[in-house]
Amino acid sequence: MAKQKKQYPEDFKTMFGVSTMGLSQLFGTAMITGYLMLYITDYSGLYTGIAGKAAQVATLMLLIGRIWDGVNDPILGFIMDRSPRTKWGKFKPFMFIFTLVGALLLIALFNIPAGTSDIVKVALIYILYFLFDAAFTLLPITPLTQSLSNDAIVRGKLLAAPRIVNLIFAIATSFFIAAAIALGKDGVTPNIGMGVIVFMVPLTVLSLIGIMMIKEGTNNADEEQVVFKDLQSMFKSNRALWIFLLSNLLAGFIYVFIFAGEAYYVKYAFGAENFGTQTAIIGLLIIVAMILGVFLSQWMLKLRGMTPGLVFLISTGVSIVPLVLLWLINMAGPVTNLILFYPLLFLAILGTGMANIPNYLILMECMDYNKDKIAKSMEGTVNAMNQFTIKVQSALASALTGVILVAIGYDAELYKDAATIPASLYSGLGFMMFGLPAILGLLSVATMYFYPLLKKSDRDAMYAEIEQRKLAAAARLSGSGD
Repeated sequence: MAKQKKQYPEDFKTMFGVSTMGLSQLFGTAMITGYLMLYITDYSGLYTGIAGKAAQVATLMLLIGRIWDGVNDPILGFIMDRSPRTKWGKFKPFMFIFTLVGALLLIALFNIPAGTSDIVKVALIYILYFLFDAAFTLLPITPLTQSLSNDAIVRGKLLAAPRIVNLIFAIATSFFIAAAIALGKDGVTPNIGMGVIVFMVPLTVLSLIGIMMIKEGTNNADEEQVVFKDLQSMFKSNRALWIFLLSNLLAGFIYVFIFAGEAYYVKYAFGAENFGTQTAIIGLLIIVAMILGVFLSQWMLKLRGMTPGLVFLISTGVSIVPLVLLWLINMAGPVTNLILFYPLLFLAILGTGMANIPNYLILMECMDYNKDKIAKSMEGTVNAMNQFTIKVQSALASALTGVILVAIGYDAELYKDAATIPASLYSGLGFMMFGLPAILGLLSVATMYFYPLLKKSDRDAMYAEIEQRKLAAAARLSGSGD
């Protein structure tokens, strides 16, 4: 018997598309979170010889950016919701255009001309970062995925497939520093700008191909056009969204704080001469933990009585314990014992990996919750607000790294000699990477406890109401046509 061909949206073209369309964004996020501060302080040539000055510039930029995001992200999301539905869909054109624009901006950001003055360098860094930041907001990956199906099981498959593909491709990016060092002139100093080009170009091409292969769904195509009053209604009535955004903001710091500080931590805790090797090891550790987390969360979601909210709670709890242990050990000095460092870090990352799919299922629930309360999903606005929390996490993690570096008068040239590294660098980075994420994780768990769709009965009731209203609307249309 011939194998039955899978139907849309589980067909090969769609699954390939959703699995690859975010690769460019994935790499861009990793670069901003993990390497932007390092690039500015160590390799851009900005304020060379003035201890802490480059870190001050980057920290201020990231903080200003988050204030601006608080204003423009909801506006950009509202613009997407107000945009007309073209023959390609509402969200697919945004994905294609701003994937390309974002890639070009990221390449430019990490290739600031070396021969320019410090003032010009600062201006270019600010302008390019803010433009990239706006392009990031205009990538509606979740709304495009949400449009494909209303079925929770199908949505789970549409989220799991790209998660695995992203993590497999991220294995290559875990060798970014090692590759950048190989591209450098002296075999020691990484050429980060060329590294970004080498990685970003093929990933962007693959992302654009994936976007073109997706046929956007019509899940919410019957909704009336969004008006400004709907923004007010959403802010007042969507309790699920506000609780999730706060809880996700707090929990998201677990990964981004670890990722933002690990390059500095391993560079000095394990020796600058081992920098490329250690960053590659940590990168692979992260990938394996994330992949395992996907399968564990998929298994948990199938358990009786489980909901995305409950899996998110459990997953966040998994990360907290190893982080507390690493924090306590680090108080006595840097964690240089690999037998302790890597297994505990693996468990902490595993928890964040388990939370990823429930995270996006909850975000889709919040769009559906909006539909239940005000009859409009407003996917663009909801997604933009979630993008804002992601950018806050990334920027604050980098900014806190900058604060620590400024406080100790960080000088990359001076710290080439391990004997000159102050204990305050390890204690500061240890608190940022281990202690603070553990505290914020506990606050996230406490916040998520109040999520209105945490119980399966409440979640089922909401979807039953949405279906009843849809059937009632169809009946009215049928009656008016007789």
